[in-house]
Amino acid sequence: MCFWKWFKKKETPPVLVLPHPEELEDWTKTIENVSINGMLEQWITDWAVPQENVEHWKTAIGIEVYNEWPSNKLAWGITPTTPAMSWEVGGKRYLACLARWFNTGVIAHEQAHNSYSLLSEEEKKTFQDTYTPLMTSDPLVKLMRKEHAYAGVSYVEAHAEVYRYLGQEMPVSLIPFYPKLLEVVE
Repeated sequence: MCFWKWFKKKETPPVLVLPHPEELEDWTKTIENVSINGMLEQWITDWAVPQENVEHWKTAIGIEVYNEWPSNKLAWGITPTTPAMSWEVGGKRYLACLARWFNTGVIAHEQAHNSYSLLSEEEKKTFQDTYTPLMTSDPLVKLMRKEHAYAGVSYVEAHAEVYRYLGQEMPVSLIPFYPKLLEVVE
């Protein structure tokens, strides 16, 4: 009898990777050479933003890009190296980013904050209750938390990091907590 007949090839388990890996800081980007509309379109495509919500993300959110943070933004408590931020003034949401960090992943993170603002306080609590067990049970969530500690800063940041790194491949139970970003499958 042939030895090879008894030898079984050991299967290599598939390697788990984040659907949207981290983009690096790009020091060649400046406000003179970045296209806000082009990068926004790329994010809409790469994160498969539902077509019926594209106009919202193009018009309802004010987007600002800077080479360095102006003093009025620094006065809010961010540091000169903070990549991006989002906020609301007078009922309008905004996203601002340093040019060197202006990429689809950072846009995704900040737009998740803008989406989070659409949730009621009860929905935010339900997100926490839904997300908490996934931190130790879902392989992609566990990998995201292992590779990106910022996901552990708060539930607000976890919400943004889930969308930023997992996008459409996040656990189905979390999709309803991303209004205007993901299509809820009934």
